[in-house]
Amino acid sequence: MRGGSLQGGCFQCAAFVPLVVLALWLTTPLELSAQRVEIQHEGRTYIDLATAGGQLGMKAYWLKGFKTFRLRSQWTNIDIGKGKRILYLNQLPIYLGFPTLESSGRLYMAKADYQHVLQAILTPQAFSGKPGLRRIVIDAGHGGKDVGAKNDAYRLYEKDLNLDVARRLQSLLQRAGFEVVMTRDSDVYIPLERRPQIANRERGDLFISIHFNAAGSSTAEGFETFALTPQYQASSKYSKPGRGDSIRYDGNEQDPWNTLLGYHVQRSLVQGVGGPDRGLKRARFLVMKHLDCPGVLVELGFVSNPGTAQKLRTTAFRQTLAQSLYDGIVRYGKRLQRIP
Repeated sequence: MRGGSLQGGCFQCAAFVPLVVLALWLTTPLELSAQRVEIQHEGRTYIDLATAGGQLGMKAYWLKGFKTFRLRSQWTNIDIGKGKRILYLNQLPIYLGFPTLESSGRLYMAKADYQHVLQAILTPQAFSGKPGLRRIVIDAGHGGKDVGAKNDAYRLYEKDLNLDVARRLQSLLQRAGFEVVMTRDSDVYIPLERRPQIANRERGDLFISIHFNAAGSSTAEGFETFALTPQYQASSKYSKPGRGDSIRYDGNEQDPWNTLLGYHVQRSLVQGVGGPDRGLKRARFLVMKHLDCPGVLVELGFVSNPGTAQKLRTTAFRQTLAQSLYDGIVRYGKRLQRIP
């Protein structure tokens, strides 16, 4: 478990602030009236989602009740509400940096979110610097004196669970021909700052940090994947950017690939484990800030939840978790292969 608790849920946008409209108008074939392609709000550029969807070959329309806007193609549904910081891509929740804005019956998304989320996942070929995928760095969180989350009643300790799943994932990857580097392969304490250093020294192509969660309430459950928060954006835990969010870290050079990797890992967890699906989120965890390769941190369940704890006592469930992570990495790799 990381320091601090990150709870799910939507962030409501603040009271309406007058929008400064750019002088960009066009006629759309999406059965909608003339539209403002871009607007400015609080110093940020927002783009019209109907126009963006059209560029992606998607139909755009409001669902009944005029609260949820949908972009739809043959294989993809994207739903997002007015003033929300979460969109649902084929029902998978993905946290945005900024709330959407509604104006004159049209929904707008921050251009930064369009680039860091929709483009990164749906059209990653728009970005240069496609990474390779040969050497995987697996980071089993905590270890040694750092126990992490625990459930004494079920004799579950996060540091042990992390290493168990990491070793299972290592075996799956090696059998498939990948090279694997482990930041730790025994019950030892590795300082947080050394973990990305190991990944960079070993010239890893992908970094995945494995964790389990805990909460004060035994009802909290589900799994989530974190990618590094892009520059100038608030992490999912916070409602708006702070002073420190203007810093650009080494890991931000991998922003589109972090998102693409996170999406495929979280999607595979949903398909392999079920739910609850807590989504793809953003955070500035130390293990991700200074990576030279794409990386994510996964929280594979709450040891404080009795139902989850009971499952985690079985080798079959821990193997399913490892298999789901493996599937996500492989799907990410296949998507990279389709990029020219």
